[in-house]
Amino acid sequence: MSAFLSGLAPRPADALLGLMAAFRADPREAKIDLGVGIYRDEAGETPIMTAVKQAEERLLASETTKAYEGPQGNTDFCAAIEEMVFGAQSEARNDGRVVSFATPGGCGALFVAIMFAGRISAEGRIWASDPTWPNHVNLARSTGRELKSYSYVDAETGAVDFPAMMDDLREARPGDIVLLQGPCHNPTGIDLTPEQWAYLGDFCAGQLLMPLVDVAYHGFGAGLEGDIAGVRALLDAVPEAMVAYSCSKNFGLYRERTGCLMLQGGAPRDVAAGATHLADIARAAYSMPPSHGAAIVATILGDGALRKAWQDELDAMRARMQSLREKLAAALEAETGRDDFASLTAQNGMFSQLPLAPQITELVRLQQAVYLPASGRINIAGLSDETVAEVARRLAPYLTAPPEEAEG
Repeated sequence: MSAFLSGLAPRPADALLGLMAAFRADPREAKIDLGVGIYRDEAGETPIMTAVKQAEERLLASETTKAYEGPQGNTDFCAAIEEMVFGAQSEARNDGRVVSFATPGGCGALFVAIMFAGRISAEGRIWASDPTWPNHVNLARSTGRELKSYSYVDAETGAVDFPAMMDDLREARPGDIVLLQGPCHNPTGIDLTPEQWAYLGDFCAGQLLMPLVDVAYHGFGAGLEGDIAGVRALLDAVPEAMVAYSCSKNFGLYRERTGCLMLQGGAPRDVAAGATHLADIARAAYSMPPSHGAAIVATILGDGALRKAWQDELDAMRARMQSLREKLAAALEAETGRDDFASLTAQNGMFSQLPLAPQITELVRLQQAVYLPASGRINIAGLSDETVAEVARRLAPYLTAPPEEAEG
């Protein structure tokens, strides 16, 4: 018997990964996957973007080494992502008050950021929206941080319940981290307004709170500039902040694990000191960041023709998802006789939540072969013009009761 492993209790499987495995094992031909959070085209595939393919061809022809790039990774990549987030005219960037690190995906950026939070405030807690992306919870707990939640959705209006959100955040203590999702909130698709972002920046600055903004779906909501306007309003209002950026969705680089962590400080000297800690954490966690995905992004954003091709394809993806939202809302209204699905069309990005209790989502999976997480989150991009009416038909029996009854 092992002296070390025999007393180790197994951890429960990740719910979404388990859902993916169950879908693959389901022999029913009519099964539909609305759970896994990846973009799919009309054929149900997750294609490689044209600009990505062209950038990879250039890299294959020009690359001369596989040597490490250093703890910050590809500096052209970091500069390009900084400019997309902060803007070319950002005072913080131009004053040397921003430093960036390439990371293994958005999760790598979040992990380093939360570990860094423990160094700047040992007792600082992490505040996340309720609901939020489940891995935010895992990241906070795995790094030993206490997790607190703030209210987010107004069920009656289908918008952010900003007064309730602020009431909860007034309980935050100086040194706490406020985790905010950038455009296309996961799982709700409900976003803050630019005015609310600016208010949060002033609030965090006044209360000595550090914002950590998770930007995972840039370009999927209102376009690249429209999506980032609120984040910039916050960054302009607060002296210190962190931004975790993922290229998985908007560049389709899921398996390349391409992310970036940006730290904004009040003075260049502070940022330089912070950079040494970020490098130290990265060294212990993964030593050096992967290079391939970052090189792809740097190549695309550094070439006018490739950048335009990428933006055109990204715009088409966004338009397709918005069209699917409109079709799903209309189909659900027709199937259920309820008129409260119009809010789907006002939401952004890949995700929305349907008023389905966990036990109901299980019935939907077993009886209708429609796979979605227990939270009721659906991946809009998992639909197609061909399946949207069928999905509405299958879901309708579980949605015909008033929302409070459907929730059980």
